[in-house]
Amino acid sequence: MAGGVVLDEYGKPFKGVKVSVKGKTDMVTTDAAGRFEITAENNAVLVFMHPNYNVQQVTVKGNREIRVRLIDTYIKSPEKIDVLYGTADASKNLGAISTIYTNQLTTTPATLYTYALPGQLSGLYTQQFSGFAAPQTTPQTKSDFIGNVVLHNNYSANDNTEFGLALRGQSPITIIDGVQREIASLDPESIESVSVLKDGLSNILLGVNSSRGVLLITTKHAVAGAPRISFTAQTALQTPLGLPTVLPAYQYAYLYNEALQNDGKLPIYSGADITAYRDHSDPIRHPDVNWYNTLLRKNSPMNSYKLNVNGGSEIARYNVSLNYLNQDGMFKTASESPYNTNNNLSRYIINSDLVVNVTKKFVVDLQLFGRIQSGTQPGAGYGNILAQLYSTPNNAYPVYNPDNSFGGSTTFANNLLAQAQYSGYQRTTSNDVLANLDLTYDMSSVTPGLSGKAKGNMALSSQGVLNRSLQNNTFALKADDGYAPVGSSVAQINTFNSVSSARYSFAQLSLNYDRTFGKHNVTGMLLYDTRSVNLNFDLTSTTTNEAFKAGYNYDGKYFIEGAVNRSGYDRYPPNKQFGLFYAGGLGWQMANESFIKDNASWINSWKWRATYGRTGNANVDNFGYYNFLQTYSSPNGYQYATGTLRAGVQGVFADQLANPLISWEKADKIDVGMDIALFDNHFKITADYYRDRYKDLLQVRGRSSLLLGTPYSVENIGVVLNQGEELTLTYQNHVDNFNYFISGNASLQYSKNVYSDETPTPYPWLRRTGQSTGAIYGYTALGFFKDAQEAATSATTTGYTAQAGDVKYKDLNNDGVINQFDISAIGNKKPLLFYGASMGFNYKGFSFSMIVQGVKNREVMFNNSMLTGFVGVGLFGNNYVGQAYDNLTGRWTPETAETATLPRLSLGNTNNSPSSTLYLRKGDYLRLKNAEIGYNLPYQWVRKLKLAGVRLFANGENLVTLYGYKEIDPEVNNGAYPIQRVINAGVTVKL
Repeated sequence: MAGGVVLDEYGKPFKGVKVSVKGKTDMVTTDAAGRFEITAENNAVLVFMHPNYNVQQVTVKGNREIRVRLIDTYIKSPEKIDVLYGTADASKNLGAISTIYTNQLTTTPATLYTYALPGQLSGLYTQQFSGFAAPQTTPQTKSDFIGNVVLHNNYSANDNTEFGLALRGQSPITIIDGVQREIASLDPESIESVSVLKDGLSNILLGVNSSRGVLLITTKHAVAGAPRISFTAQTALQTPLGLPTVLPAYQYAYLYNEALQNDGKLPIYSGADITAYRDHSDPIRHPDVNWYNTLLRKNSPMNSYKLNVNGGSEIARYNVSLNYLNQDGMFKTASESPYNTNNNLSRYIINSDLVVNVTKKFVVDLQLFGRIQSGTQPGAGYGNILAQLYSTPNNAYPVYNPDNSFGGSTTFANNLLAQAQYSGYQRTTSNDVLANLDLTYDMSSVTPGLSGKAKGNMALSSQGVLNRSLQNNTFALKADDGYAPVGSSVAQINTFNSVSSARYSFAQLSLNYDRTFGKHNVTGMLLYDTRSVNLNFDLTSTTTNEAFKAGYNYDGKYFIEGAVNRSGYDRYPPNKQFGLFYAGGLGWQMANESFIKDNASWINSWKWRATYGRTGNANVDNFGYYNFLQTYSSPNGYQYATGTLRAGVQGVFADQLANPLISWEKADKIDVGMDIALFDNHFKITADYYRDRYKDLLQVRGRSSLLLGTPYSVENIGVVLNQGEELTLTYQNHVDNFNYFISGNASLQYSKNVYSDETPTPYPWLRRTGQSTGAIYGYTALGFFKDAQEAATSATTTGYTAQAGDVKYKDLNNDGVINQFDISAIGNKKPLLFYGASMGFNYKGFSFSMIVQGVKNREVMFNNSMLTGFVGVGLFGNNYVGQAYDNLTGRWTPETAETATLPRLSLGNTNNSPSSTLYLRKGDYLRLKNAEIGYNLPYQWVRKLKLAGVRLFANGENLVTLYGYKEIDPEVNNGAYPIQRVINAGVTVKL
């Protein structure tokens, strides 16, 4: 006889664990105290199993009590999944839903949970735009004829400024614990799951906003039991990636002379100048300053600390999560500065949940969320500094003059070091408070399976900016060794302004029914909700849903579900604010049929499902302010003289035409999919095909007349077709104590512009209708003119005399001129393929996981100063003395004509600069997005310290990228804050 106790990861008794002797059929289950007894001989191997926990095997050694601690798996497959406004049995779900859980989020060291999403959820396309948060510094209102109106009426404070998310081609709505809010800075350890709801039936309860799909976040809630406490501390180093290689000053001067000579002008740099640049013999008059090395750190720190406490009784239980994060940017700072001028993000978050069973039937759930966040940046603004960093050449001016004043020139009058380290600072502070109250009442006394629920939410959000910026004067050294001021100084500002303010409220009532009659199961829901948003003290907008949803399944084999929603938004014309939205689905669990159960026992589940939905998208605020009302504006400073006194009266003019018929966009969404589980549920397959036809899209009519004298309004006229296929494969198993998993997903996405009212065009290739919605347009480059004769006898840009080495374009209409009639779709014409894979193992306390992510058939137009060089700077952008990078060494010359990758050097050349296939770059890449290795100290060690567990771990993000172009990141480029490689280490202690 062998016996002992099984504990969970917090060292608490684990009920329901199956214990068996390896090679035998005998099995017992642990009791509420986690204890078990089983008949087993000495040296027999006991196997401990529980759903969503790693299998552990232990050898029996005499009569010694066995003590086992189980660790949860990386990938979970719970019986119930999160759906919109509730949960559902995974076996009964008909929608297209993909989900990841806590362990798949916490291995990514980042400031936002969105960093953990790439490559993990089929159908969700992610693209990073920046490596650091962009603090809001300007108000979200503008002064208009009718008062102060919100610039973007759909705008609400969103802390995700670094990632773009597209769910089947649409920007998803984020719903956190049943409430719509755009908060991406939630601590991943406090998140239970992240799901994407992709089909019409899954989202139909959103009614007028159901077209876009949902990013559904469920945070951890209170669980009864002894207190479970965990504390995590981690520290990371961030290293910027994708920084370009600048040309040294001597090479810049040489190539600049070449550009001047190609343009028939005299060179401005002498041989002595170039020598001085090369040997650094005159660093003041011939500077060679690598501004990247001068301003940027090699790496910067990021630290976070997290505390979670969970527990309570069956009557009252609680969950409290505290999180602190501090992230530094990549700018160097001056030790003598009295304040921090580097980028910095500092954040405190508290998230609590209290659940009380007032009676056996009445449950109250109160959730409180609070966040205080501050974002600091140099007074000049880090975006402005980066823009100048990318465009300022090494020889523009010295960092300091001999008298320690800041160097400058008439063209570059604002010293970069002065801006980065001595321009003061700006600090944006954000405060958020959110309260959810859920009341649930079991009404089974009326009829079994009936329950009622009331939900209320109130949220406040505000942002303000403290501006303590200043500007230092700069000086240029004159020929007589005197100094000439070339810049200007601005005394330090000390102002505080409100950037945004928002109030959100949400109320929902629902009556739910779920009852089984023999082999028949019936479900139903009556729902009413209303959501009000007030942004920046503007007029409140209100969305309302009145919905009914019903479902039926027979014997777990045949399923049918339907829903109808009367939904409205009050920013549409009166009497046209409500519409009817509906969806339905069918399902068939083929594995429960006798022809499979009796002949293919290795098939555990094979469910077919199909859904259709007529959905809506209430995006009217993106196109104006109460578009159905005609508005008027006043021209700045222009007055009419009227009356006998000829007094000035301010004139007004009509804004964009009103559209009294404006309505929501609509979509017909079809999804057909299957969910398969094989080999004792070790191997799972999910596949979907979808066809989403979006119609009545708001667009400006192309066939308009300027004689009207005012812009046309947007109308419901556009049609777009999105369709695609998605596949997810997951295999989990174990060999003795070696638990392993591998999961992969791929999504193929087509998007076509079916109809848009275009201006009539004389040639078919000019039409956007029929093309991909993401198509890139430009000229088709045929290479470079090899000599003057070819340049003189070929089609060239209007008004330009081509030379050898200039770009040669294809004359699509054969009229001998290159102009707007030769532009066509040149890129992103193939369906987009994006994919990801995760794999890892757990063995005797050691764990490893990794995530790879990639994109195929993506193209980008890389036509900017980092490629072409000598960008125009100054007030009007026509002084072509900007920075040059090492790719300019591939320019065309008579000697390199066969291998050249860029045209001949020229300043402000109008022929060589337009977007064309010459500058089209493949955006395909494969990235090792994340990897983690960890070790759980043996329980017999940590229990001596009165601890439940100690885990040491190290992880990283953006570790390796395979991409076809060096020193360019495939996602973050074009002068944005660079993407960061993060190396992180930490420890988690559990009590």
